[in-house]
Amino acid sequence: MDSQFIMAAKFKAKGIVHPAAPKLRPSLTAEKDGRYSVEIKGTVTPDLLAAITAAGGTVTASFPKYNVVKATLPVENIESIAGRADVVFISPPSKASNNHIDSEGDYTHNAILARATYGADGTGVTVGVLSDSLDNGSNALSAAISDGNIDPNNTHYITGQEGTGEGEGLAMCEIVHDLAPGATIWFATGAAGQEQMAQNILALANAGCTIIVDDEAYDNESPFQDQAVAQAVQTVTSNGVLYFSSARNSGNLDAYTNSNDQIAGSSTWEGDFTPIGPYYVQDQGYYYYWNNFAAPAGKTASEDAIDVGGYDFDVDLFWTDPLGASTNDYDLYMFDSIGDIVYTSENTQDGTQDPYEHIDDTAQYSSGYYLVITLYQGVSRFMYMGFGRGALYWATSGCTKGHNACDAHNSFAVAASPAADAQDPGDPSGPYPEVFNSGNIVETFSADGPRRMFYHSDGSPITPGNFGKTGGAVFLKPDLTAADGVSTTPPGFAPFFGTSAAAPHAAAIAALVWSYNPTLTPDQVHDILTNSCLDIMDKGWDRDSGNGILMADLALKNTPAPTSIGPTTTYGPTPALIQSGGSILLTWPATATGFNLQSTTALGPNAVWTTVSTKSAVIGGQNVQTVTVVPGKQQFFRLGN
Repeated sequence: MDSQFIMAAKFKAKGIVHPAAPKLRPSLTAEKDGRYSVEIKGTVTPDLLAAITAAGGTVTASFPKYNVVKATLPVENIESIAGRADVVFISPPSKASNNHIDSEGDYTHNAILARATYGADGTGVTVGVLSDSLDNGSNALSAAISDGNIDPNNTHYITGQEGTGEGEGLAMCEIVHDLAPGATIWFATGAAGQEQMAQNILALANAGCTIIVDDEAYDNESPFQDQAVAQAVQTVTSNGVLYFSSARNSGNLDAYTNSNDQIAGSSTWEGDFTPIGPYYVQDQGYYYYWNNFAAPAGKTASEDAIDVGGYDFDVDLFWTDPLGASTNDYDLYMFDSIGDIVYTSENTQDGTQDPYEHIDDTAQYSSGYYLVITLYQGVSRFMYMGFGRGALYWATSGCTKGHNACDAHNSFAVAASPAADAQDPGDPSGPYPEVFNSGNIVETFSADGPRRMFYHSDGSPITPGNFGKTGGAVFLKPDLTAADGVSTTPPGFAPFFGTSAAAPHAAAIAALVWSYNPTLTPDQVHDILTNSCLDIMDKGWDRDSGNGILMADLALKNTPAPTSIGPTTTYGPTPALIQSGGSILLTWPATATGFNLQSTTALGPNAVWTTVSTKSAVIGGQNVQTVTVVPGKQQFFRLGN
């Protein structure tokens, strides 16, 4: 075993390492629960994993192919594990220079303490991740496996859907694995178009994912009606999946209002079209109306939309007509400071088109340019204009849109709060290495709500006849806030900023809750999460942080302990009879390694025993497995091999 552990054990026992060197200290840092992270090299067997647990340890990852186990252990018990014949050496875990096995979010969400206190690490839960790609084309995945940030035996992808890109999906998987190391992870790309992403959401659910998280957003996703991706989210959540999505990185109104940095703030304007005009275009022979944007508080009224800078200046305009059936024809223009048109979007809407206009990539332009909405034909409608990641002079709240803020009960839009240094200049730093507190803030780029929806998925109106600012249904999005600015291994994501990093933190905490009590319904987990948040703004829900920062320790504290409503079996093959129908919970000692949970409907020498499960959650020294019993029939369970 490494000499640092020998010194740490002596120091803990005697308060000194050696009398001749009274200032000598081990160059190690204990976890918050007092145990130490270790890397054990040897033959990975069920007996070794059981011995680690019996010694007061927690296995965080195991790699039989590479003969490595990563765990946390009380320092006084490391020597006993090192003395085993199947162990070669025990050392502190190796870490890359730009990576932490326990990342900043693991500390700030108090997930380390939650796992240690409640014995839940995500085991028994399968989490699906959607992003650009699982690798970056330069072996980032291999590096993550080598560093222990990804478990190759517990990470999978939908065939043909591993994606291509910068490896942002890998960074998200690392976050899930960091907070919920026992969870199984499935990946599929979300960057191959709305329809493919929708199919991949369904594929992940079919692969057994009960939690799915994504960080994608498509420009042409309507804020007023659910499209393909949002409809897939509705489908899987109606079948018991919890869905987490990044709230988007397009800013919030409060950041602009409270900042001297004009680039910080909202990229969104929502409101009723207020016409001025008409104006006659002589060379084209038609009249049109301009929108009169209401002046923000303390600013001069303007007929025009004036941008104040930023980056990624795509412009998207939507109005409250149904998808594929817009009869009101709006157009979108961009003028320079002397009134010359530099971009236009003038699609026809005559009854079969989407209510959508788009100007792509205006990044060569900056402050002083004008965005103008005109009505060529039709009547006034409520409108949404998004300016990418820029900031607008006359901005409003309501940035969240699309599947990130869809009409599904068990879907969560996740805002971001910095775990360490905030990305935007002038923002306070996050709490790392301490936990989040009530003084933490939402990142200036984190999108705000609420979201006002006007149509059901089938195009039928929510409030027939009212398509203005008082119509539709209001959804309180975002729902939660979680950490960003954390260390991951893929180049470009060290640190990893954005709501893309926040969403997998929230999903991983949900995995801890479901791992601790697998009998909970999705609605129960939903309520536990929304009631386990640290309020950081106005009391209750607010448009920037939702219900506040989701905390792992609060979530586990608010989770009812699993109760065995069936029998507790004993070590060995003695069967237990269960005659009640429905879903029940079986528990048996975690020391019963090498056995599987088996079932039969009749005892006797010719009984056929069927394996129910080869893997269970481990809670408080007990294996825990939810099983379904056929109503009205007797069923026997045993541990067998």
